[in-house]
Amino acid sequence: MSPPAVADLSKDVHLSGSSPVPKGWSAKLLNPKTVQTMLQYSTGLTANLELAEDQGSRYIFLSGKDYYLWNTASEQGWHILNVKNRDELYSNVAKGKGGLKLEELKDYGDDLEG
Repeated sequence: MSPPAVADLSKDVHLSGSSPVPKGWSAKLLNPKTVQTMLQYSTGLTANLELAEDQGSRYIFLSGKDYYLWNTASEQGWHILNVKNRDELYSNVAKGKGGLKLEELKDYGDDLEG
């Protein structure tokens, strides 16, 4: 059996690297393809992972030019309104509560429920 895939997104070559990964979050993601598939299935959005909460259930991902937050435990998601790039993302997440301005996502697939 092969070891799990690990991606260190903080070292992507296209990054400026000026902002550190926020405390309590990680850019080193275990099995990122599996998580991206789960996020796409859960939200209907193409998901490029950015951060995973340390010892938590939240992920932040990029879809197109917009950032999103997804909580796997509650199966709820939010569009992040006040972030346009990774430096802003890291900086605003590091602020803690109130650092991100969020708009709740419509339930994906709720039109299928009876």
